[in-house]
Formats: sequence, structure tokens, C-alpha cells
Amino acid sequence: MSAAERKLDEAIQHIASVHGIVVSKDDPVMILHTLNERLLQDSKAAQQDLLDNFKGEIELIISELSMAAKNHSDRVLNSTLETSKTAIAHVMEEQSNIIIERWKADLNAGFHEASKTMATARQTAILNIIASFITSISAVIILYVFLTM
Repeated sequence: MSAAERKLDEAIQHIASVHGIVVSKDDPVMILHTLNERLLQDSKAAQQDLLDNFKGEIELIISELSMAAKNHSDRVLNSTLETSKTAIAHVMEEQSNIIIERWKADLNAGFHEASKTMATARQTAILNIIASFITSISAVIILYVFLTM
């Protein structure tokens, strides 16, 4: 017995139990039952097709929204990276300028100290030259005195 015949027998038994009427398989009312089942099957197939189409459209929309969200997040991330790069470059430039100014100050202090040391050395050299000159004159005078005596 096929599934369709089993359903038909179940429908006949149901009509008999509910209404108390015995219906045979060739009764015109059974044609309506068969038509109703056929319409239900066709409707089910059509609804499944509609559901499959709707599912495809929803998947497409989700894919498009996912791509849009990804593009938006990429733009936000790139913008944030650019802002961060700019801020980092600005901070690095400021810090470089501070370091350069400190080096300049240290170099100027070193040059000033070297200049003072050179000035002191120059004065000492001049005094040494003067002392040498005086010593040389003294030696010449002593030599002259010994020779003239």
C-alpha cells in the first residue's frame, strides 16, 4: 500500500468517525480530498521556492552589509592610523627639537668653557713669554757684566 493510499484510507476513517458517514474511494467527495492534497503539495513547493529565493536574497543582503561594514571599519581604521601617524610624527618632531636644543646648550656651554680655558692658557703663555724674555735679558746683562769686568 502506497503512502497516498494510506492517507486516503485514513481520511475515509476520519470522515466515518467524525460524521458517521461511510465514504468509498470512488465517492466524489474524495476527489475534493485528492484535489486539496494536490493543492497543498503545490502550495508547499511554491512556498519552498519562495523561501529559497528569500533565503538567497537575505544571504546577498547580509553579504553586502558585511562588505559595507568591513569597508567602513577599514576606513575608520585607516583614518585612525593616519591620525596616530600624524600625532606620532608631531611628538617625534617636538622631542627632536627639544633634544637638539639641549645639545646646542650643552655644546655652547662646552665651547664657552673651552674658550675660557684657551683664554687662560693664552694669558699663561704670554706671561711665560714675558718671563722668558726677562730671563733672557737678565742672562745677557749678567754675561755683559762678566765680560766687561
